[in-house]
Amino acid sequence: MTVYEVLTIALIVVLGTAATAAIYLGLLNWIGGAYIVRCATCRHLTVSSDRRQPQSCAHCRHPVLLHPVHAAHHPREFADVRVTGDSLKY
Repeated sequence: MTVYEVLTIALIVVLGTAATAAIYLGLLNWIGGAYIVRCATCRHLTVSSDRRQPQSCAHCRHPVLLHPVHAAHHPREFADVRVTGDSLKY
């Protein structure tokens, strides 16, 4: 029973921390301190200090670290993690 209680408390702490980080990121976007933009190469959402699209992002530079399941299933094309068919417009 105590294992479930510890896991529940850990889940609450993780969700609370993620929600707080999202609120602060949104406030930074609101006051102009950070912008959520799309990468020009792979079209992943990334955080930038200006409104221009960065030429590369962490997904482009380190695809195996950020997409290990995709890299395991596609060993010959592990670096191709571009977002295709996304309907989000600027």
